[in-house]
Amino acid sequence: MLSTLIKKWRGERPSIFILSGAGLSVESGIPTYRGAGSDAKNDSPSLSKGYMRSIPEKVFEASNRRIRDFDACKPNSAHLAIAQFVRAYRLKADIIHVTQNIDSLCEEAGDTSVFHLHGALNQSLCQKCGATFPRKGFYKIGNQCPKCKAKFTAVRPDVVLFGETPHGLDWILPYLDEVDIFIAVGTSGTVYPAADFVKMATAAGAPIRILVNKEAPIASGFGYPMMDEESHSFNVVRLGNATSVLPMVLKEVGKLIDNIH
Repeated sequence: MLSTLIKKWRGERPSIFILSGAGLSVESGIPTYRGAGSDAKNDSPSLSKGYMRSIPEKVFEASNRRIRDFDACKPNSAHLAIAQFVRAYRLKADIIHVTQNIDSLCEEAGDTSVFHLHGALNQSLCQKCGATFPRKGFYKIGNQCPKCKAKFTAVRPDVVLFGETPHGLDWILPYLDEVDIFIAVGTSGTVYPAADFVKMATAAGAPIRILVNKEAPIASGFGYPMMDEESHSFNVVRLGNATSVLPMVLKEVGKLIDNIH
């Protein structure tokens, strides 16, 4: 029971931090692009800072393939569970959802708390003036920035390419110092700096750290072997698909919010 791990909130109201990875969206049909057997995993090297400078066409092609993949997908029950949790408890708790995913399924599910650590493919960025704006169509050489009218390769996906710094670290890292409940879902902890978030929350004294994942991470995941409670940063581990496990976990967290004052 989660209630045995926490007796009161550290602040005036509970602070909930949800970190999601590819496992949140994979059951909607979106490839992980990292796992073995993924037909699209070869696209990942093209999504790099170096390619954007030297061969932008490769970045555009890889992005367009992902856009086509995403268009055929819909939010699953895990996305919906987070959105419902936020709606039910937004007046009782501070809820932040940081996702490593670049799809927009969280927003489509109605999640108003989500922040994209690695950006999102439904947004474009002008490399000349820095403007961000909704994506229009597919990426190609010649797309024009609506603000400064720059063309050629100025308009690119507003996603964090390999070699670039994730968004929001300036406020995410301090926020982790205040978290009461940390929930990681659908991530094995192999992508940094997100893999360090739970360790930061643990060091800051977060009472409850929950992992929801299909498989226990390997030794390199989250920096721990994850085989016993003493050897990793999570004190609650629930293994299984996000669509079946996460709704139950959020229901437990909701009861905790209702019962602890």
